[in-house]
Amino acid sequence: MRKIISGSVTAKENNMKLESFLKNRLHLTKNEISRAKFLENGICVNGKRSRVNTLLETGDLVEILLEGSDSTSPNLTALKESLTVLYEDEDVIVVDKPAGISVHPACRKETDTLANRLVFYLRNKGEDSVIRILGRLDQDTSGVVLAVKNRPAATRLERQRENGSLFKSYLAITENVPDPAAGTISAPIGNDPQSRKRMCVTPHGKTALTHYETLTANEKFALVRLSLETGRTHQIRVHMAHAGCPLLGDPLYGNGARKSFPPNSLPPRHDDTPGKNMALPLIKRTALHAESIHFLQPFTGEELLIEAPFPDDMRLYLSGINL
Repeated sequence: MRKIISGSVTAKENNMKLESFLKNRLHLTKNEISRAKFLENGICVNGKRSRVNTLLETGDLVEILLEGSDSTSPNLTALKESLTVLYEDEDVIVVDKPAGISVHPACRKETDTLANRLVFYLRNKGEDSVIRILGRLDQDTSGVVLAVKNRPAATRLERQRENGSLFKSYLAITENVPDPAAGTISAPIGNDPQSRKRMCVTPHGKTALTHYETLTANEKFALVRLSLETGRTHQIRVHMAHAGCPLLGDPLYGNGARKSFPPNSLPPRHDDTPGKNMALPLIKRTALHAESIHFLQPFTGEELLIEAPFPDDMRLYLSGINL
């Protein structure tokens, strides 16, 4: 996808060098400017290709081509499956990932992933973009995923992630109730020496900070909102298990693989319909949902907060335990 940004020279910028205008006014990086130099009509003033040492005049229109034409993720198979788009513009797209699918293929044979669905969606619209997904979710986790349609936007959003203006909020159902009800878990996370699939809290790990707030609870379960200052693998799952409140249904860090609640520990849910009793719904995955994402539109700076609906399986479970 071709990405062109532009700006008109103001009276205060009269006689400014083009390179300074690109850096200070259009907030371009040195690498972006360097790449544009080698593109045909990559840097133009009033429609004419120009050198970066050109002196600008009031009213000049500066245009820079940040990216040429890319094919739409040519190595990915397009898959026509449902895709819930929460927000989209010419630079980014935010979708609601269902639980049970991966974000990217783990091998060539895997074709039903979020990336495969995005490829089909973009090709069907006639858009020519390479998919860049920022911030992966585990296969079991549902919720917001941000994908970027061009490299310059990806660069800006990576900077936002580093400075904290791009962040997500999560909802989780935990076994046991956090004590205190709100706080910050600060515990380094590293590889578990006893399992290649697991992470663990270890003094030799990387710094990890998780903020949490209990929204509602009973004697055995809680609905918790979480946010991260760091992005370690399995961070929420590891930290909540470390705090004695593993996520419901977590096969790696929970109290049991693929369970929804301890056998015979909860009564069946009573249906209000006369003569009917309905069993409590089961959670067949780790009960974790990426609730929302906050970021700034990479070129306009517009503040965006995109939310994904609370998933049915978690909602039904909470209803079943009167939480």
